Amino acid sequence: MSRISTAMLFERGVNSMLSQQAKLSQTQLQVASGKRILSPKDDPVGAAYALDLRTAISLTGQYQSNADRAQSRLELQEATLKGVDDLVPRVIELTVQGLNDTNSPGDRRAIAQELRQINEEMMALANTKDSNGEYIFAGYDADGVPFANPADGVFTYSGDAGSRTLQISATRQIQDRENGFDVFMDIDTSTGTKRNLFETVHGIIAGLEADAPNDVFLDDMNLVQEQIADARTRGGARLNTIDEQKSVNDQFILTMQTALSETEDLDLAEAISRFEQELVALQAAQQTYNMVQGLSLFNFL
Repeated sequence: MSRISTAMLFERGVNSMLSQQAKLSQTQLQVASGKRILSPKDDPVGAAYALDLRTAISLTGQYQSNADRAQSRLELQEATLKGVDDLVPRVIELTVQGLNDTNSPGDRRAIAQELRQINEEMMALANTKDSNGEYIFAGYDADGVPFANPADGVFTYSGDAGSRTLQISATRQIQDRENGFDVFMDIDTSTGTKRNLFETVHGIIAGLEADAPNDVFLDDMNLVQEQIADARTRGGARLNTIDEQKSVNDQFILTMQTALSETEDLDLAEAISRFEQELVALQAAQQTYNMVQGLSLFNFL
């Protein structure tokens, strides 16, 4: 009986000591990591909730990245369209100047030469590329040069009429650029037909070079100006939408991060107090174990 009792006491002492060591080790890991939940078994419900929160935070972070990209592209578009818009008044000014009857044919050819340079500048702006090397006004076909001038007075668009969008929230997408067809090619004229921007400017040039300026192109340039202004307005509205959504996303991420912290972060004061209690319990278990080791049959005689 004494041997069996001693063995049982020995086993209980070992088990108690191992149990206290495991608890102490768990608390040490919690304190070192600052986390209450180290594995799903620590709190299955809390661990699942924390995983959902992390997924939501990660997804919203991707929406923020998309919003940043869309914002960058729209800002580049705005700068580019402003460059075109800034050139239009000069075209109008030169057109009015060229219509003056006091001009000689040489004067008009000189004006036409400046207009050719402006038209080239406008086409260069229409062929602007972003930091990724994509043509911003080419629609979906962003790798190819969208605008070309294969012959005098001939202007082509090889992009498409598509408009790229990016997801900036679970329920909202934003168009991150205009396509070149809508902005530069599909422009109303005073005669009710359609003409692209570059052809309109070339029409002015051709009239001046032939010493036969046509004032109808003056009205058409005003319509060009309206078209560019409309595109800039749309872009500005999208930038405002992005700003609003980024603010919403930031607040959502902050809320989710707070909830995640409340779910898995450690109460340090409580953990240190528990650590001290577990250390005392381990020491007591070790003392008990040492006492059991010293027992023999003679202790019971």
